[in-house]
Amino acid sequence: MPAKRVVFVIAPEGFNDHELLHPKGILEREGIDVIVASTILGKCRGMRGAEAESAMTIEEIDPSEYDGIVAVGGNGALRYLSDNESLINLFRRFNEQGKLVSAIGRARHALHSAGLFGSNFSWGPEVEINGNVIAARPPATTPGWNSKRFGHLLVKHL
Repeated sequence: MPAKRVVFVIAPEGFNDHELLHPKGILEREGIDVIVASTILGKCRGMRGAEAESAMTIEEIDPSEYDGIVAVGGNGALRYLSDNESLINLFRRFNEQGKLVSAIGRARHALHSAGLFGSNFSWGPEVEINGNVIAARPPATTPGWNSKRFGHLLVKHL
């Protein structure tokens, strides 16, 4: 059986380093193929200086090639992802196909824009799961919750 494939979507600048690197590493250790996409091709920079290479733009993502999509939070998510029509449409398409749709931290705003997550941005449980949709709070604001636990949760739902 071919390996599962997941696309992580990050902002070109200001993505949350841990919200990308921890879950991505966990998925890769489980044999899941992870591709990184952004609004640009090439080098993207995190809030704490991490660099990630975007292999494709959001517009190039084909849901039929992936088992899930994960949007990463951080300051840049509000600026580049929250109202990004291409990402919002991808969330809807992945959802319609019953595939994993997930966002962590500030990337949940894009889930909200897609109609897949309420407006519970400042309070509530560490993670909300509705079928194949997973909305995870920002680890930095949620005691006991962290991006590694988020990565293990993604593996479980794939």
